[in-house]
Amino acid sequence: MIALLTWRGATSDYDVTAPIAPQRRSKLLLLFLAAASCIWAPALPAWTAVYCGRLRGWQHHAMMPVRLLKAYLAWHLVTAALAPSPSECTASLVLVLGCVSLSHYVKPAWSKARLGPRPWSWAWHNRTHYLVASAYAWGWARFVPAAAVSRLLRRMRVIDRPVNVITMVVEAAGLFAFTDRRFLIAALVATAFFNLAVALASGILFWENIAVNAGFAAAIGLLPRTEYATAFGWPAVLIALTVILLCTADLLWQPWHLGWWDSPFTARVHWQVETVSGAALGLYNGFMCPYEREFGRVEGYFLTDEPVLHGHLGIVWERRLRDLIVEAGADRVQLRALKESHGRTYEDEEQSARHIAFLTAMFLRLNAGTRKSPLPRRLRFLKAPGGQLYRWGDLPAYRGDEPVRRITIRYQERCYLPRTGEFVLIADHVLREIDLGAPKTHQENTTCARSSSTAAPTSEPS
Repeated sequence: MIALLTWRGATSDYDVTAPIAPQRRSKLLLLFLAAASCIWAPALPAWTAVYCGRLRGWQHHAMMPVRLLKAYLAWHLVTAALAPSPSECTASLVLVLGCVSLSHYVKPAWSKARLGPRPWSWAWHNRTHYLVASAYAWGWARFVPAAAVSRLLRRMRVIDRPVNVITMVVEAAGLFAFTDRRFLIAALVATAFFNLAVALASGILFWENIAVNAGFAAAIGLLPRTEYATAFGWPAVLIALTVILLCTADLLWQPWHLGWWDSPFTARVHWQVETVSGAALGLYNGFMCPYEREFGRVEGYFLTDEPVLHGHLGIVWERRLRDLIVEAGADRVQLRALKESHGRTYEDEEQSARHIAFLTAMFLRLNAGTRKSPLPRRLRFLKAPGGQLYRWGDLPAYRGDEPVRRITIRYQERCYLPRTGEFVLIADHVLREIDLGAPKTHQENTTCARSSSTAAPTSEPS
């Protein structure tokens, strides 16, 4: 786990609007503390401070692995103080880590059970294939033709209920996973496959969870029986139930609820660039690392005065609203009425000004030749994957090959029509345009920098 998260923190891109040297030092310090933590567990708090603080590692997809490391540290300190037998040490660690991991799935199952009037309402009434449609509209797997996706969705809708039931069973398996070692291994492997299915369907990749749970299952499978006997059985089940239910009630650590209704309508802010050669390219979240999560989700809503009906990927929290959205389809009048009655406006001029200043500073520095990645070009393939895979759209992706002279921010609404299988673009208008001027070549910037260093400044920069 330390190696996985360190890989992510050490290979993520620099924020080029901030000084690069401190960021480079933080990455080097993370590597040093990771090696120290593998040898001496009490070094973990310092590693956590650098990873979660300086390198912004405390994000949704890394929460479970980081909590596992915190739990390991707590276990290490307690066993060092109490000095139990080796078998009790191993069994207690299995129980502690299992509770932390599986609580991140039991809580979403609980949240889904509370969405409707009955615990099975979500499993029976959610149209999970809408999630695939919304992810495609959002920017996942857009290299697949829309007609092929429509055919896939028509086939998927007949298995919505079986898929929903399997989802809740996998998520709730942690409640009884400690009855037997085989059940715990099965629950961990099932969650790994579940996260893989979520990635294929929606572009949300919990690769940290997949790797950690698969590795945890393998480690438990290799333990000799004498090392884990007391970690399973009804006493262990009761302890695990108590811990997991306290987490579900937000009284210990607090996993995300992750319960919603899927809808086929999405409203999203998109970023585009025009390069010096005149090419129009999409500025997708993969290029915006280390803020790929922000640019892959809904944080751009502060740029528009349009009322927003939903959260990430078209999700809503009322079944009635989902049904009204489906009924409205591509009817702009009905959608406008829905937005006025159920939507929320996030427009914020102060945030918008900061956002534009960030984009302007970022691309001016990239145009001037500032290095974005800590890895040399020939080693870029070693970068850890991101968690939001929305890297496709109507335009080819911008990959930093040319300087940028203009950034355009657009607002788009798209809807998947279940009856016809069409993807319809309902709204598309420009929110902001940022003109960066004619970028200079790297050689011109170097010449200007040398000449300016020999001349005294005559005024403060505006």
